[in-house]
Amino acid sequence: MAKLISATYHPNIEVAEFICEDGRHLLRHGGTLPWRINNPGDLTARMVDGIPSPKKAKGYVGFATTRSGRTFLIFPDEEAGRMELKANLKRMHGDRTISEAIPAYAPKKENNTQKYIDDLLKISGVPGDKKIRDCSDAELIKIMNGITEIEGYHAKPETRKETWVEVSRINATNGIQPLKDTEIIIEMGGKEERIKSDVTGRFPPVIHPADKSAVHVKVVNPKTNEVVKIGEIQGETGRDFNLLSRTRKWKGVAGSEKINNSKTEIKRPMRYVVQPGDNLGKISKFYRTTIAKIKAENNRLGDKIFPGEVLLIHGGGEERSTGGARPSKSSLTGATQAPRPAPPLIPPIPSSTEPSDSVRSKEGAGKVLALINPMPGRAPWMPIAIAEAKLRRGKVEQLIEKEINYHAEIKDGSISMSDRAWCAAFVNWCLSKANYPIENAGYADRKATMGRAHGFYEMNERLKIRNPLFVELEEPIYGAIAMVKNSKTGHGSHVGFVYAKSGSKNLILLGGNQGDQINFSPFRIDPVEPHEEKRKDGKIVKIKGRPNRLNFFVPVAYYEQAKKDLSSPGIEQADAAEINKEMGIEGVEIDKNNSPRTT
Repeated sequence: MAKLISATYHPNIEVAEFICEDGRHLLRHGGTLPWRINNPGDLTARMVDGIPSPKKAKGYVGFATTRSGRTFLIFPDEEAGRMELKANLKRMHGDRTISEAIPAYAPKKENNTQKYIDDLLKISGVPGDKKIRDCSDAELIKIMNGITEIEGYHAKPETRKETWVEVSRINATNGIQPLKDTEIIIEMGGKEERIKSDVTGRFPPVIHPADKSAVHVKVVNPKTNEVVKIGEIQGETGRDFNLLSRTRKWKGVAGSEKINNSKTEIKRPMRYVVQPGDNLGKISKFYRTTIAKIKAENNRLGDKIFPGEVLLIHGGGEERSTGGARPSKSSLTGATQAPRPAPPLIPPIPSSTEPSDSVRSKEGAGKVLALINPMPGRAPWMPIAIAEAKLRRGKVEQLIEKEINYHAEIKDGSISMSDRAWCAAFVNWCLSKANYPIENAGYADRKATMGRAHGFYEMNERLKIRNPLFVELEEPIYGAIAMVKNSKTGHGSHVGFVYAKSGSKNLILLGGNQGDQINFSPFRIDPVEPHEEKRKDGKIVKIKGRPNRLNFFVPVAYYEQAKKDLSSPGIEQADAAEINKEMGIEGVEIDKNNSPRTT
C-alpha cells in the first residue's frame, strides 16, 4: 500500500482525509472515530495555548479536532497507532497498575472510569496489582487489545468506507494576500453547500465526484444578490485554484487584477513604501510636492532611496492615489520615467517595535521606525523586514534577543535565538506581520517547520511533504524568499529575502542570522564547482568551490502577483556594503567567499 504522509479531519462530515506520497487522497468515513484516524487507543494530542503540540508522541501524521473540541492524533495505519499506544502506556503509566492508570488515561469527565477499569481487567486478564512496566510483552498486548475494544475501534464495521479520490483546493486571494472568511457555494450532485475560507485563505478540499461530473463553484454577486457561477472543477487530476475574491475571477494558475486608482484627498502625512524603480524626483512630482520637502520630512541628506523603505510624504492637494508612484527605472541609478499609481494602503497591523502613530525615532533623528501600514503591492513583507533591520542597527543576536525573540514570536518551539538558528524564524515573523499564514494547521511537523530554513520547501524532510503555503519560482523576483540549498544533499541551510543583484553571479539577501545580525549580504546564485585558476603571477591555485545554490519561493496568495513580477523582476544592481551603511546597519563582515557567516 502507498505511504500516507499527512492527514486532516473534517468534523462537520466526520471524514478523515489522508494524503498519499503519490498525491492521491484517501477518505475514511463511517465506522468509529478511532478507526477513521487509525488511533486504536483514542490518544489525544498534548495542547499548548490551544495548539496541539505533542512532545514525545511519534508516528502520527496529523490531528483530528472533533465537534466536541477534543484533539486526537491521526496515524497512517493501525500498526503505527498501536506502536504509539504501547509507548504511551510505558512512558506515561509504567509505574501504575491498570486501576491506577485508567483514571489518568480515561478521566471521569469523559468516561465511566470504573467500568473502564473493570472491563480492561476482565478482558486482559492482567492481575490488578501488577504494574504495567512489569508486564510481559504478551500481557501488554492483551492490555492494548482491551483498550482497543473498549474504545470501539472495531465497532460498526458494516459502515466503514475507504475511498481513493482526486481532490482540488481553492484559495481565496486578492492576487497578493490571502483572504479569510470569503464565502463560496459548492454545487455537487444538485446539492449546494456554502463554505468559507480559513485564516490561510483556503477552503475545505473539494472532492471530485466518482461519476466524473462537474463541481460548480459559485459566489453571491454583492450588487444584485444573485448567485453566479464562476468556475467548475472536473477531471481525473486534482488542481489548485485561486479565487481572486475582490473581482470574483476564477483562475487555475493564471489571472491578474486591475489596480484601484480611486482618488483620495490626503489630509496628513502618509507613509509611502518605496517600490523597485522609484526615485525622489518622480515621487515628488506624482504627489505634487518637492524633493526638498520629502528629504526634510524624512531627515535625509542624499537623494538615494531604496526599495522597501518607508517615506513620509505631505501631498500638495488631491492625489491620484494613496499608494504612491512607481517610476519604472532604477532608484539606485537615478534614471526616471513616468510614474504609475500604486495600490492603496491597507489597515494597520500590530508591530513589535512601535505603535502605528510613531513617525520619528526616540532619539529625535527623524528616522522612520518599523513599517506600520504594509502595502498590497510588491512583496508587502519587505518594508517590515527593512524596518526591523534598521531598528536593530546591526546588533548581534545576544543583544537582539533582549528586545525580541523571533522563535518565541512565531511559537516554533525553540527557546532562544542562540540555541537554534533564527533565519527562518525572522522570515516567518516578517511574513506573519504582513498577514501571511506561516503555520500549516493539521500537519504533524508544522511548528518545527516554521523554524527551519528548509521548511519553506518541505514540511518534513524525511517524508518529503511539500509545504502547501509556498510556491517555488524558477527565477528570483524582488522580495522572494531565497533558500540556500546544498546541491549535493538537497538540504536548505539558510533563508532570506531577495533584495538586489550584486554583479551577475550573486543576489543580495536581506535576512536574519547573517553573521548573527539582520543585514544585507550577497549570496551566490549557483554552485561553484571545484576548479583551478591561474593567478596574475602565473601560479595555478585550486579552488574548493561551493555546493550551495539559491531556490526561490513566495506565499501561495502572492503567486498571481509573482507571475506578473517575473516579467519585470524589480531586482536592481546594488552594493551590499553601501545599503547597510545607508540604512544604519553596522559591523557587517563579509568573508572572502562573498557570503556572510551563517549558523
